[in-house]
Amino acid sequence: MACIYKTLLQLARPANTASADAEHLALVADRVAAIKNPVLQKEIAGGCHLLAGLGFSQELINAYFTMGILDDSVTYQAAVAEYTRRGRQQGLKEGERQGEERGLQLGLNQGLNQGLNQGLQQEAQSLVLRLLPRRCGQLSHEQELAVKALPLEKLEALAEALLDFDGPEALDAWLAI
Repeated sequence: MACIYKTLLQLARPANTASADAEHLALVADRVAAIKNPVLQKEIAGGCHLLAGLGFSQELINAYFTMGILDDSVTYQAAVAEYTRRGRQQGLKEGERQGEERGLQLGLNQGLNQGLNQGLQQEAQSLVLRLLPRRCGQLSHEQELAVKALPLEKLEALAEALLDFDGPEALDAWLAI
């Protein structure tokens, strides 16, 4: 058993070629496969898999050793749990950052739209309140309040209709609609 680990540790140093790495891992895998005791073989295969990670690519290691034994290792399970926890934390932070960014963008767009609509509403209201006295004479307080309460679409319609008004009664009749 010690001989297998020693061989693997010696081989974990960078080799000259990928084919040399493959030959070395094949040699270690053959020695592990020759172990008669299945429990011992499984433990040694797991250790070899773990140690091989110090000097060989994951793809090459997977060609000769399976992950199965590592699943039984409390160290491996602790590492998986820790990295899963870290991954979740990173995911939550990134999700929170993206959510804040998206919320700010949506809030900005909504605020701009609201401001634009309010500006249009105020401008239409101002124009209609300036033009109405020219067609209808001085507006009563009730008439002025009724005009100010109109939504933008109604103010636009009133701006067109007031061109046909010939007195305050015409405004009263239009507002009653």
